[in-house]
Amino acid sequence: MTEPRRSGERAGVLAITAELARFVADHPEGVGDQARREVKRAVLDLVGVMLAGASEPAARLMLDYARAQGVPEDPAAGATVVGGGGVRLGAPLAALVNGTAGHALDLDDIGLQAGHVSTAIVPAALAVAETTESSGAELITALALGYEVTHRLTRVYGDNLAGPYAFGYHKPSVYAVFGATAAAARLLGLDAELTGRAFGIAASQAGGLRVNFGTMTKPMHAGNSNRTGVEAALLAGAGFTASDSALEGRYGWHEVVCRGGGELAAVTGSWDAPLAIEEGMIYKAYPCCGANHYAIDGVLHLMAAEGLEDTDVEQLTVAIHGPYLDDVLVYPWPRTGLEGKFSLAYTVAAAMVDGAVTMDTFDDGHLSTLEPARSRVRVVAAPDLGRHEAYIEVRTVDGRTLERHHTTLRGSRESPFTWADLSTKFLGNCLGVLPTSSARDVAGCLARLEELPSIRPVTDLLQG
Repeated sequence: MTEPRRSGERAGVLAITAELARFVADHPEGVGDQARREVKRAVLDLVGVMLAGASEPAARLMLDYARAQGVPEDPAAGATVVGGGGVRLGAPLAALVNGTAGHALDLDDIGLQAGHVSTAIVPAALAVAETTESSGAELITALALGYEVTHRLTRVYGDNLAGPYAFGYHKPSVYAVFGATAAAARLLGLDAELTGRAFGIAASQAGGLRVNFGTMTKPMHAGNSNRTGVEAALLAGAGFTASDSALEGRYGWHEVVCRGGGELAAVTGSWDAPLAIEEGMIYKAYPCCGANHYAIDGVLHLMAAEGLEDTDVEQLTVAIHGPYLDDVLVYPWPRTGLEGKFSLAYTVAAAMVDGAVTMDTFDDGHLSTLEPARSRVRVVAAPDLGRHEAYIEVRTVDGRTLERHHTTLRGSRESPFTWADLSTKFLGNCLGVLPTSSARDVAGCLARLEELPSIRPVTDLLQG
Protein backbone atom coordinates (compact mmCIF):
# COMPACT_ATOMS: atom_id res chain seq x y z
CA MET A 1 0.00 0.00 0.00
CA THR A 2 1.38 3.42 -1.00
CA GLU A 3 1.81 5.81 1.89
CA PRO A 4 -0.18 9.01 1.25
CA ARG A 5 1.78 12.19 0.70
CA ARG A 6 1.83 14.79 3.40
CA SER A 7 0.11 18.08 2.78
CA GLY A 8 2.18 20.22 0.44
CA GLU A 9 4.18 17.37 -1.11
CA ARG A 10 4.30 16.75 -4.85
CA ALA A 11 5.79 13.64 -6.37
CA GLY A 12 9.09 14.11 -8.19
CA VAL A 13 9.60 17.72 -7.12
CA LEU A 14 13.02 18.92 -5.96
CA ALA A 15 13.43 19.97 -2.33
CA ILE A 16 14.05 23.62 -3.19
CA THR A 17 13.12 24.98 0.24
CA ALA A 18 15.51 22.64 2.05
CA GLU A 19 18.36 23.23 -0.39
CA LEU A 20 18.16 27.00 -0.07
CA ALA A 21 17.92 26.69 3.71
CA ARG A 22 21.06 24.53 3.85
CA PHE A 23 22.88 27.00 1.63
CA VAL A 24 22.07 29.88 4.00
CA ALA A 25 22.66 28.06 7.28
CA ASP A 26 25.77 26.09 6.30
CA HIS A 27 27.61 28.67 4.19
CA PRO A 28 31.05 29.44 5.64
CA GLU A 29 31.42 32.82 7.31
CA GLY A 30 32.82 35.44 4.97
CA VAL A 31 32.57 36.14 1.24
CA GLY A 32 35.06 37.07 -1.47
CA ASP A 33 36.46 40.53 -2.12
CA GLN A 34 34.11 41.34 -5.01
CA ALA A 35 30.98 40.29 -3.13
CA ARG A 36 32.08 42.25 -0.07
CA ARG A 37 32.76 45.32 -2.19
CA GLU A 38 29.35 45.19 -3.87
CA VAL A 39 27.48 44.64 -0.61
CA LYS A 40 29.14 47.72 0.90
CA ARG A 41 28.26 49.79 -2.16
CA ALA A 42 24.63 48.70 -1.92
CA VAL A 43 24.43 49.44 1.80
CA LEU A 44 25.98 52.90 1.38
CA ASP A 45 23.49 53.81 -1.32
CA LEU A 46 20.44 52.39 0.44
CA VAL A 47 21.24 53.96 3.81
CA GLY A 48 21.44 57.38 2.17
CA VAL A 49 18.16 56.83 0.34
CA MET A 50 16.51 55.73 3.61
CA LEU A 51 17.69 58.92 5.31
CA ALA A 52 16.29 61.06 2.50
CA GLY A 53 13.07 59.04 2.37
CA ALA A 54 12.47 59.23 6.12
CA SER A 55 10.73 62.60 5.72
CA GLU A 56 8.42 61.42 2.94
CA PRO A 57 4.72 61.15 3.89
CA ALA A 58 4.67 57.37 3.43
CA ALA A 59 7.59 56.93 5.81
CA ARG A 60 6.22 59.39 8.39
CA LEU A 61 2.82 57.74 8.40
CA MET A 62 4.39 54.31 8.70
CA LEU A 63 6.49 55.47 11.64
CA ASP A 64 3.40 56.87 13.35
CA TYR A 65 1.66 53.55 12.84
CA ALA A 66 4.63 51.54 14.12
CA ARG A 67 5.06 53.69 17.23
CA ALA A 68 1.37 53.23 18.02
CA GLN A 69 2.01 49.48 18.23
CA GLY A 70 4.32 50.09 21.20
CA VAL A 71 8.03 50.64 21.74
CA PRO A 72 10.42 48.32 23.59
CA GLU A 73 10.44 48.64 27.38
CA ASP A 74 14.17 49.12 27.03
CA PRO A 75 14.53 51.35 23.95
CA ALA A 76 18.26 50.62 23.79
CA ALA A 77 17.39 47.00 23.06
CA GLY A 78 15.41 47.90 19.98
CA ALA A 79 16.45 48.64 16.42
CA THR A 80 17.09 52.12 15.05
CA VAL A 81 14.57 53.90 12.87
CA VAL A 82 16.84 55.54 10.30
CA GLY A 83 16.32 59.29 10.36
CA GLY A 84 13.82 58.81 13.18
CA GLY A 85 15.34 61.23 15.66
CA GLY A 86 16.37 58.58 18.16
CA VAL A 87 13.32 56.33 17.91
CA ARG A 88 13.98 52.62 18.36
CA LEU A 89 11.41 49.90 17.78
CA GLY A 90 11.25 46.15 17.88
CA ALA A 91 13.22 44.71 14.97
CA PRO A 92 10.19 43.78 12.79
CA LEU A 93 8.63 47.24 13.05
CA ALA A 94 11.94 49.05 12.56
CA ALA A 95 12.48 46.95 9.43
CA LEU A 96 8.99 47.85 8.22
CA VAL A 97 9.53 51.59 8.67
CA ASN A 98 13.05 51.63 7.24
CA GLY A 99 12.09 49.51 4.25
CA THR A 100 9.20 51.84 3.46
CA ALA A 101 11.47 54.89 3.76
CA GLY A 102 14.03 53.22 1.52
CA HIS A 103 11.55 52.90 -1.33
CA ALA A 104 9.47 56.04 -0.75
CA LEU A 105 11.52 58.12 -3.21
CA ASP A 106 12.07 55.37 -5.80
CA LEU A 107 15.74 56.35 -5.68
CA ASP A 108 16.95 52.95 -4.43
CA ASP A 109 18.92 50.43 -6.47
CA ILE A 110 17.66 47.83 -8.95
CA GLY A 111 19.31 44.51 -9.63
CA LEU A 112 19.65 40.73 -9.68
CA GLN A 113 16.52 40.42 -11.87
CA ALA A 114 14.49 41.18 -8.72
CA GLY A 115 13.69 44.85 -9.14
CA HIS A 116 14.16 46.96 -6.01
CA VAL A 117 16.16 44.45 -4.05
CA SER A 118 18.32 46.23 -1.45
CA THR A 119 15.44 48.16 0.09
CA ALA A 120 13.56 44.88 0.55
CA ILE A 121 16.49 43.10 2.28
CA VAL A 122 18.96 45.51 3.90
CA PRO A 123 16.61 47.05 6.52
CA ALA A 124 15.73 43.57 7.83
CA ALA A 125 19.39 42.63 8.10
CA LEU A 126 20.30 45.94 9.77
CA ALA A 127 17.54 45.56 12.38
CA VAL A 128 18.54 42.02 13.30
CA ALA A 129 22.26 42.76 13.20
CA GLU A 130 21.75 45.67 15.57
CA THR A 131 19.67 43.72 18.07
CA THR A 132 22.01 40.72 18.00
CA GLU A 133 25.19 42.85 18.21
CA SER A 134 26.44 41.28 14.98
CA SER A 135 29.70 42.37 13.43
CA GLY A 136 30.05 44.15 10.13
CA ALA A 137 31.54 41.01 8.57
CA GLU A 138 28.56 38.95 9.72
CA LEU A 139 26.19 41.52 8.25
CA ILE A 140 28.02 41.40 4.91
CA THR A 141 27.80 37.60 4.76
CA ALA A 142 24.11 37.60 5.67
CA LEU A 143 23.33 40.18 3.00
CA ALA A 144 25.33 38.39 0.32
CA LEU A 145 23.35 35.21 1.06
CA GLY A 146 20.07 37.11 1.09
CA TYR A 147 20.83 38.60 -2.31
CA GLU A 148 21.75 35.14 -3.58
CA VAL A 149 18.48 33.53 -2.44
CA THR A 150 16.53 36.37 -4.05
CA HIS A 151 18.35 36.08 -7.35
CA ARG A 152 18.08 32.28 -7.45
CA LEU A 153 14.30 32.45 -7.17
CA THR A 154 14.15 34.83 -10.13
CA ARG A 155 15.90 32.14 -12.21
CA VAL A 156 12.57 30.33 -12.51
CA TYR A 157 11.95 32.67 -15.45
CA GLY A 158 14.58 33.74 -17.97
CA ASP A 159 12.76 37.04 -18.53
CA ASN A 160 12.56 39.17 -15.40
CA LEU A 161 9.27 40.72 -16.57
CA ALA A 162 7.64 37.30 -16.95
CA GLY A 163 6.00 35.16 -14.29
CA PRO A 164 4.82 36.87 -11.10
CA TYR A 165 5.57 40.36 -12.46
CA ALA A 166 3.46 39.72 -15.55
CA PHE A 167 0.69 38.38 -13.31
CA GLY A 168 0.60 41.70 -11.42
CA TYR A 169 2.95 41.08 -8.49
CA HIS A 170 5.65 43.54 -7.46
CA LYS A 171 8.96 41.67 -7.56
CA PRO A 172 10.45 42.71 -4.19
CA SER A 173 7.37 41.31 -2.49
CA VAL A 174 7.61 37.86 -4.07
CA TYR A 175 11.37 37.37 -4.49
CA ALA A 176 13.28 39.59 -2.04
CA VAL A 177 11.02 38.63 0.86
CA PHE A 178 12.93 35.34 0.93
CA GLY A 179 16.23 37.23 0.79
CA ALA A 180 15.21 39.27 3.83
CA THR A 181 14.22 36.04 5.57
CA ALA A 182 17.54 34.41 4.67
CA ALA A 183 19.59 37.36 5.97
CA ALA A 184 17.61 37.51 9.23
CA ALA A 185 17.82 33.75 9.76
CA ARG A 186 21.57 33.80 9.17
CA LEU A 187 22.14 36.62 11.68
CA LEU A 188 19.98 34.82 14.25
CA GLY A 189 22.06 31.68 13.80
CA LEU A 190 19.19 29.43 12.73
CA ASP A 191 20.11 25.98 11.50
CA ALA A 192 18.97 24.62 8.14
CA GLU A 193 15.75 23.13 9.48
CA LEU A 194 14.67 26.34 11.16
CA THR A 195 15.74 28.44 8.18
CA GLY A 196 13.54 26.27 5.95
CA ARG A 197 10.71 26.80 8.39
CA ALA A 198 11.27 30.56 8.19
CA PHE A 199 10.99 30.34 4.40
CA GLY A 200 7.69 28.53 4.89
CA ILE A 201 6.34 31.30 7.10
CA ALA A 202 7.50 33.96 4.65
CA ALA A 203 5.95 32.14 1.69
CA SER A 204 2.46 32.65 3.11
CA GLN A 205 3.06 36.40 3.26
CA ALA A 206 4.59 36.94 -0.18
CA GLY A 207 2.57 39.42 -2.20
CA GLY A 208 2.32 43.06 -3.27
CA LEU A 209 0.30 44.21 -6.27
CA ARG A 210 1.40 46.48 -9.10
CA VAL A 211 -2.01 48.16 -9.08
CA ASN A 212 -0.61 50.23 -6.20
CA PHE A 213 2.22 51.77 -8.24
CA GLY A 214 2.01 55.54 -7.83
CA THR A 215 0.71 55.33 -4.25
CA MET A 216 2.21 55.02 -0.76
CA THR A 217 1.46 51.32 -0.79
CA LYS A 218 4.21 50.62 -3.33
CA PRO A 219 7.01 51.51 -0.88
CA MET A 220 5.13 49.60 1.80
CA HIS A 221 5.78 46.47 -0.29
CA ALA A 222 9.47 46.85 0.55
CA GLY A 223 8.63 47.54 4.17
CA ASN A 224 6.51 44.42 4.36
CA SER A 225 9.27 42.32 2.79
CA ASN A 226 11.61 43.36 5.61
CA ARG A 227 9.09 42.94 8.39
CA THR A 228 8.09 39.53 7.06
CA GLY A 229 11.73 38.43 6.87
CA VAL A 230 12.44 39.39 10.47
CA GLU A 231 9.17 37.99 11.81
CA ALA A 232 9.55 34.73 9.91
CA ALA A 233 13.05 34.15 11.27
CA LEU A 234 12.09 35.08 14.83
CA LEU A 235 8.99 32.87 14.77
CA ALA A 236 10.85 29.92 13.29
CA GLY A 237 13.54 30.28 15.94
CA ALA A 238 10.86 30.28 18.63
CA GLY A 239 9.35 27.00 17.39
CA PHE A 240 6.60 28.24 15.06
CA THR A 241 5.93 25.63 12.38
CA ALA A 242 5.44 25.84 8.62
CA SER A 243 5.59 23.57 5.60
CA ASP A 244 9.07 22.29 4.80
CA SER A 245 8.25 22.45 1.07
CA ALA A 246 6.63 25.89 0.94
CA LEU A 247 8.46 26.96 -2.20
CA GLU A 248 8.03 23.83 -4.33
CA GLY A 249 5.12 21.97 -2.72
CA ARG A 250 1.56 21.60 -3.91
CA TYR A 251 -0.23 24.92 -3.35
CA GLY A 252 3.16 26.44 -2.54
CA TRP A 253 4.94 29.56 -3.79
CA HIS A 254 5.85 28.17 -7.20
CA GLU A 255 2.45 26.67 -7.93
CA VAL A 256 0.45 29.65 -6.67
CA VAL A 257 2.54 32.81 -7.16
CA CYS A 258 4.38 31.56 -10.27
CA ARG A 259 1.35 29.57 -11.49
CA GLY A 260 3.63 26.57 -11.91
CA GLY A 261 5.50 28.13 -14.82
CA GLY A 262 9.14 28.49 -15.68
CA GLU A 263 11.88 26.12 -14.57
CA LEU A 264 11.95 25.52 -10.82
CA ALA A 265 15.06 23.35 -10.99
CA ALA A 266 17.08 26.40 -12.09
CA VAL A 267 16.88 27.74 -8.52
CA THR A 268 19.37 25.27 -7.11
CA GLY A 269 21.82 24.78 -9.97
CA SER A 270 25.45 25.95 -10.14
CA TRP A 271 26.24 26.22 -6.45
CA ASP A 272 29.91 26.76 -7.31
CA ALA A 273 29.18 29.87 -9.42
CA PRO A 274 30.13 33.34 -8.13
CA LEU A 275 27.59 34.95 -5.81
CA ALA A 276 25.00 36.98 -7.68
CA ILE A 277 25.84 40.18 -5.82
CA GLU A 278 29.23 40.20 -7.53
CA GLU A 279 27.60 41.47 -10.73
CA GLY A 280 26.67 44.67 -8.89
CA MET A 281 23.56 46.81 -8.85
CA ILE A 282 22.06 49.54 -11.01
CA TYR A 283 22.15 52.75 -9.00
CA LYS A 284 19.69 55.56 -9.67
CA ALA A 285 20.40 59.19 -10.42
CA TYR A 286 16.69 60.08 -10.71
CA PRO A 287 14.03 59.46 -8.01
CA CYS A 288 11.44 57.68 -10.15
CA CYS A 289 10.74 54.36 -11.82
CA GLY A 290 13.80 53.07 -13.64
CA ALA A 291 11.80 52.56 -16.84
CA ASN A 292 11.99 56.36 -17.27
CA HIS A 293 15.71 56.72 -16.89
CA TYR A 294 17.15 56.20 -20.37
CA ALA A 295 14.57 58.63 -21.74
CA ILE A 296 15.26 61.25 -19.06
CA ASP A 297 18.99 60.90 -19.58
CA GLY A 298 18.61 61.13 -23.35
CA VAL A 299 16.51 64.29 -23.21
CA LEU A 300 18.96 65.97 -20.83
CA HIS A 301 21.91 65.02 -23.04
CA LEU A 302 20.23 66.22 -26.24
CA MET A 303 19.14 69.53 -24.74
CA ALA A 304 22.63 70.15 -23.36
CA ALA A 305 24.45 69.08 -26.51
CA GLU A 306 22.35 71.36 -28.72
CA GLY A 307 22.26 74.24 -26.27
CA LEU A 308 18.45 74.16 -26.17
CA GLU A 309 16.20 75.96 -23.74
CA ASP A 310 12.67 74.84 -22.99
CA THR A 311 11.31 77.70 -25.14
CA ASP A 312 13.25 76.40 -28.16
CA VAL A 313 11.21 73.16 -28.24
CA GLU A 314 8.02 73.01 -30.28
CA GLN A 315 7.52 69.24 -29.92
CA LEU A 316 9.37 66.57 -27.92
CA THR A 317 8.80 62.94 -28.93
CA VAL A 318 10.20 60.12 -26.82
CA ALA A 319 10.05 56.41 -27.68
CA ILE A 320 10.96 53.58 -25.31
CA HIS A 321 10.60 49.81 -24.95
CA GLY A 322 6.94 49.02 -25.62
CA PRO A 323 6.09 46.94 -22.53
CA TYR A 324 7.64 49.57 -20.26
CA LEU A 325 5.24 52.21 -21.52
CA ASP A 326 2.26 49.88 -21.73
CA ASP A 327 2.65 48.01 -18.43
CA VAL A 328 4.88 50.01 -16.07
CA LEU A 329 4.68 53.74 -16.81
CA VAL A 330 0.94 53.57 -16.68
CA TYR A 331 -0.01 57.24 -16.07
CA PRO A 332 -0.35 59.32 -19.27
CA TRP A 333 -0.19 62.39 -17.02
CA PRO A 334 -0.13 62.32 -13.22
CA ARG A 335 -2.66 63.59 -10.73
CA THR A 336 -0.13 63.37 -7.86
CA GLY A 337 3.62 63.52 -7.51
CA LEU A 338 3.74 59.80 -6.74
CA GLU A 339 1.93 59.04 -9.98
CA GLY A 340 4.47 61.25 -11.71
CA LYS A 341 7.16 58.67 -10.94
CA PHE A 342 5.29 56.34 -13.32
CA SER A 343 4.51 58.86 -16.07
CA LEU A 344 7.02 59.05 -18.90
CA ALA A 345 5.43 62.20 -20.34
CA TYR A 346 5.77 63.95 -17.00
CA THR A 347 9.38 62.96 -16.31
CA VAL A 348 10.64 63.95 -19.76
CA ALA A 349 8.66 67.20 -19.54
CA ALA A 350 10.57 67.91 -16.31
CA ALA A 351 13.86 67.14 -18.06
CA MET A 352 12.91 69.52 -20.88
CA VAL A 353 11.54 72.39 -18.77
CA ASP A 354 13.62 72.18 -15.57
CA GLY A 355 16.79 70.66 -16.97
CA ALA A 356 16.76 68.14 -14.13
CA VAL A 357 14.64 65.46 -12.48
CA THR A 358 14.97 65.68 -8.69
CA MET A 359 12.98 65.01 -5.56
CA ASP A 360 11.30 68.40 -6.04
CA THR A 361 9.97 67.24 -9.42
CA PHE A 362 7.55 64.96 -7.61
CA ASP A 363 6.14 67.43 -5.12
CA ASP A 364 2.42 67.71 -5.78
CA GLY A 365 2.81 71.47 -6.19
CA HIS A 366 5.14 71.00 -9.16
CA LEU A 367 2.44 69.39 -11.30
CA SER A 368 0.93 72.75 -12.20
CA THR A 369 4.36 74.10 -13.15
CA LEU A 370 4.80 71.41 -15.78
CA GLU A 371 1.18 71.31 -16.97
CA PRO A 372 1.74 73.90 -19.75
CA ALA A 373 4.39 71.63 -21.30
CA ARG A 374 2.05 68.65 -21.51
CA SER A 375 0.79 69.45 -25.02
CA ARG A 376 4.37 69.62 -26.36
CA VAL A 377 5.32 66.12 -25.23
CA ARG A 378 4.50 62.90 -27.05
CA VAL A 379 5.52 59.43 -25.84
CA VAL A 380 5.55 56.32 -28.01
CA ALA A 381 5.76 52.60 -27.25
CA ALA A 382 8.36 51.27 -29.68
CA PRO A 383 8.38 47.50 -30.28
CA ASP A 384 11.86 47.67 -31.84
CA LEU A 385 13.55 49.33 -28.85
CA GLY A 386 15.11 47.32 -26.04
CA ARG A 387 14.86 47.98 -22.34
CA HIS A 388 18.14 49.88 -22.15
CA GLU A 389 17.64 52.52 -24.80
CA ALA A 390 15.43 55.42 -25.80
CA TYR A 391 14.86 57.43 -28.96
CA ILE A 392 14.37 61.18 -28.65
CA GLU A 393 13.27 63.59 -31.35
CA VAL A 394 13.00 67.35 -30.86
CA ARG A 395 11.30 69.65 -33.36
CA THR A 396 12.45 73.19 -32.66
CA VAL A 397 10.50 76.40 -33.09
CA ASP A 398 12.92 77.45 -35.85
CA GLY A 399 12.13 74.32 -37.90
CA ARG A 400 15.02 71.98 -37.07
CA THR A 401 14.59 68.28 -36.26
CA LEU A 402 17.13 66.90 -33.76
CA GLU A 403 17.44 63.24 -32.86
CA ARG A 404 19.24 61.09 -30.30
CA HIS A 405 19.35 57.31 -29.84
CA HIS A 406 20.35 57.04 -26.19
CA THR A 407 21.91 53.76 -25.05
CA THR A 408 24.03 54.72 -22.04
CA LEU A 409 23.14 55.44 -18.43
CA ARG A 410 25.42 56.39 -15.57
CA GLY A 411 24.86 54.12 -12.64
CA SER A 412 24.17 51.10 -14.83
CA ARG A 413 26.47 48.08 -14.77
CA GLU A 414 27.87 49.19 -18.13
CA SER A 415 28.69 52.66 -16.76
CA PRO A 416 28.87 52.11 -13.01
CA PHE A 417 29.02 54.67 -10.26
CA THR A 418 32.33 54.69 -8.43
CA TRP A 419 32.53 54.65 -4.64
CA ALA A 420 33.15 58.42 -4.90
CA ASP A 421 29.97 58.82 -6.99
CA LEU A 422 27.94 56.84 -4.46
CA SER A 423 29.47 58.82 -1.60
CA THR A 424 28.47 62.08 -3.27
CA LYS A 425 24.93 60.80 -3.71
CA PHE A 426 24.93 59.59 -0.10
CA LEU A 427 26.09 62.92 1.32
CA GLY A 428 23.48 64.74 -0.76
CA ASN A 429 20.76 62.48 0.61
CA CYS A 430 21.92 63.21 4.17
CA LEU A 431 21.45 66.98 3.88
CA GLY A 432 18.98 68.21 6.46
CA VAL A 433 18.89 64.83 8.19
CA LEU A 434 22.42 64.28 9.50
CA PRO A 435 25.16 66.78 10.29
CA THR A 436 27.82 66.65 7.59
CA SER A 437 30.37 65.31 10.06
CA SER A 438 28.06 62.46 11.06
CA ALA A 439 27.29 61.67 7.44
CA ARG A 440 31.00 61.45 6.66
CA ASP A 441 31.50 59.21 9.70
CA VAL A 442 28.78 56.85 8.44
CA ALA A 443 30.36 56.69 5.00
CA GLY A 444 33.73 55.99 6.57
CA CYS A 445 32.33 53.19 8.73
CA LEU A 446 30.60 51.58 5.77
CA ALA A 447 33.80 51.75 3.72
CA ARG A 448 35.41 49.47 6.31
CA LEU A 449 32.28 47.63 7.37
CA GLU A 450 34.01 44.25 7.48
CA GLU A 451 36.32 45.55 10.22
CA LEU A 452 33.60 46.67 12.63
CA PRO A 453 33.11 44.40 15.67
CA SER A 454 29.55 45.73 15.96
CA ILE A 455 27.30 47.73 13.65
CA ARG A 456 25.95 49.74 16.60
CA PRO A 457 28.31 52.69 15.93
CA VAL A 458 26.75 52.97 12.46
CA THR A 459 23.12 52.63 13.50
CA ASP A 460 23.63 55.10 16.36
CA LEU A 461 24.78 57.70 13.82
CA LEU A 462 21.78 57.01 11.56
CA GLN A 463 19.17 58.19 14.06
CA GLY A 464 19.16 61.70 12.61
